[in-house]
Amino acid sequence: MGKITGRPKKAVTRDKNIGFFVTQAQYFIIQQKAARAGVNISDYMRQASVFGEIRSRWSFEERDIFKKMVGMSNDIHELVTMARQEGVVQCALYFGQYGKQIDEALKRLGDAK
Repeated sequence: MGKITGRPKKAVTRDKNIGFFVTQAQYFIIQQKAARAGVNISDYMRQASVFGEIRSRWSFEERDIFKKMVGMSNDIHELVTMARQEGVVQCALYFGQYGKQIDEALKRLGDAK
């Protein structure tokens, strides 16, 4: 039998540990800010110390908009197939409707940031 190797080693490993003490009130504040950003405390502190800013994950609304845009992408692909078979004139109205929906979704994503 061959040697069992497991998963490959990571290219960049986090091998240093930095620890510090905070008061209970400070811990609670950090915990709340991390929860608001949608990351755990370790990621929050890492981003705060390295970048000086905390980038939050996508909100529920942003994820919902993205899912709708993926659905629209699939529908547009079907429209392109239909346009090739039946002609562009019959599909032009649908393309216009999807264009308006995509513009609205992009505007909402831009406003969310």
